[in-house]
Amino acid sequence: MFHDHSDIDPRFPARRLTYAQVLVRDEEGNVLLVSDNARDTRAWDLLTWRARKDEPSHDAAVQAAHEVALDLDSFTLLLVDAVTARDDRTEALWFVFDGAARADDALDGLPAPGQREDNLRFAHSVDIPLYCVDSHERIGRALDRLTNPSAPIYLTNGHPPVATPPYGVPG
Repeated sequence: MFHDHSDIDPRFPARRLTYAQVLVRDEEGNVLLVSDNARDTRAWDLLTWRARKDEPSHDAAVQAAHEVALDLDSFTLLLVDAVTARDDRTEALWFVFDGAARADDALDGLPAPGQREDNLRFAHSVDIPLYCVDSHERIGRALDRLTNPSAPIYLTNGHPPVATPPYGVPG
């Protein structure tokens, strides 16, 4: 069990946050994006839900889908991204699940590709870096896992970990 000691002693790190994201696509492969800030055109991301303490990441993914009234029964884990702490953010684990390609009738009420409805839009994969400044690497890797199951499942800050040679072995 993890105990957050950051309020007692600043040398201890704050609790690691856990997020679940759901990659939902339409039949043409456009990716559903959500924004919490409609004024910032670069603050889009996948459907995201912050897991409560001791909540499984899969349950958080179901909650994310329900936020936009999508009925997603099952998810497949695409990847896990361990994001290190920076000045403006806490260390976090991001679990990205495949929400699968959805038929148009399953996406009724959501904006058409290229259109925007308040905080929802579909975007072509090549446009993801324009909308998702902080998470485009992770989203790109998740899309890659859909077509290449041998692609890395564990990431660090959106990139596969760099392998280092064992101790005593020249690199």
